Amino acid sequence: MLAPFFDKAPSLVTLPDGSVLFECLCNANPQPTIQWFFKDKPINDDRHVCKIKKTVGKWTVTMTLKNPSQSDQGVYRVTATNDRGNHSVEQQYVHVMTGKEIFKTQ
Repeated sequence: MLAPFFDKAPSLVTLPDGSVLFECLCNANPQPTIQWFFKDKPINDDRHVCKIKKTVGKWTVTMTLKNPSQSDQGVYRVTATNDRGNHSVEQQYVHVMTGKEIFKTQ
């Protein structure tokens, strides 16, 4: 039995389709429940795809942010919880605007 523990904050990767992938590893036994937060509010919508997958001795925890925009900038937090305890880590996201966004016409 092991309380959840993240080794480090989520890494950020911009995917070819423009989505942003947050990814981190969590040590825990049994499997933790994962909850993502944005500006201290739980994330639960279709633009955010959250997954957890068992890897060798750890859990890979991911959240994909689809169609990111300026309004998605801020602090994201992921919390893992099981019957042994909980642990959270945070990551700051800064949106990089594309030429299409900068020169968007009405």
